[in-house]
Amino acid sequence: MREQLMNSRIPDTKHLLFSALTFATLLSPAEHAMAQGCVAARGAGVPCMGLNGLNLGEPLPPSSGFEVNFGYRWLHSDRHFVGDVEQKQRQREGSEVINNQNFIDLSLTYAFTPRASATFTLPFVVNDRSQVVRSNDVSRTILERFHTQASGIGDARLTGNFWVLDPHEHMKGNLLLGGGVSAPTGEKDARDTFEVFDPVSKQIVARKRTVDQSVQPGTGGWGIILDLYGYQELMPRLFGYVNGAYTITPEEKNNVPTFRNNPFEGIMSITDSYLGRAGLQYSIWPKYGVNLSLGGRIEGVPVYDLVGGSDGFRRPGYAISVEPGITATLKSWSFSLYTPVAVYRNREQSVPDKQQQAATGVPQHGDAAFADFLVMFNLSKRF
Repeated sequence: MREQLMNSRIPDTKHLLFSALTFATLLSPAEHAMAQGCVAARGAGVPCMGLNGLNLGEPLPPSSGFEVNFGYRWLHSDRHFVGDVEQKQRQREGSEVINNQNFIDLSLTYAFTPRASATFTLPFVVNDRSQVVRSNDVSRTILERFHTQASGIGDARLTGNFWVLDPHEHMKGNLLLGGGVSAPTGEKDARDTFEVFDPVSKQIVARKRTVDQSVQPGTGGWGIILDLYGYQELMPRLFGYVNGAYTITPEEKNNVPTFRNNPFEGIMSITDSYLGRAGLQYSIWPKYGVNLSLGGRIEGVPVYDLVGGSDGFRRPGYAISVEPGITATLKSWSFSLYTPVAVYRNREQSVPDKQQQAATGVPQHGDAAFADFLVMFNLSKRF
């Protein structure tokens, strides 16, 4: 079984720069672990909706009372990469691994004061993974394609958010800080029936196994969520924004078997994840809070976690996307639609890759499948 990349984490030099940027200038209280394709993704991926106090349409935490939110994220990943080099032969020979994934976030937010609020999010997932079974001889002939699925509740999240400045007195620019926890409520070891080539009988047989890490509903570990969101008016009706999140997972592995050939990949890793966004938003119809936005987006899973070990199977990597979006507000209702389009994808060398390379002396760098684009929809109602 070849690797894929999608949810979800950075001591390399290039990542230190991004990590500093994330903590200095970014936030997303609605997010948990993100990524594209087989780099494990969690959550609906809906960005922190900003600037509603300026009637620009994006629902930040309410200044009073309750808000309910429905977030949806869809992706189809089938483009394999080793590093940033696409493995085009996978699609030519029909061996690509294909993930079709649906994420739904149901959230409830309560504002204690105009500056402080808390949000509880319960995620749901419906995932399908298609892959091939091969013969075990030199030819590695593709014999058949089969599907495995996993669905159910994901890892619940509880976050708090606080405006650094009074939002009623600082309408043209502000900074929102957030933090919280994710709990391992999602199933970490969902199982399904795999088709496996039996070298003895020379037949395809059925085997019950845990599904791939990228389609598991949960991570099997606790997470510490750090968020930040900031905006600034640049000229009338035009705002700049920065938005991001990082999830720290102190636990190293979740004791779920992978059935992979690399001995260092026998158990799934519990991985950190990160998200960063920055761009511009322009109000085209202020009366109804209709806005267009365009920005950049990076999300992924780091090679090394910030806290705890990084052993076990993971697909570290990231995708950089151009992210157009539209938002609208009508009275107590808010709506947004974002469609990030990937422009750069990189499946980085994992710790097990490096361990096997050191043990055998043979270069090792797993691959991963990424999506070309994402669809993220959000609908919220204030009470």
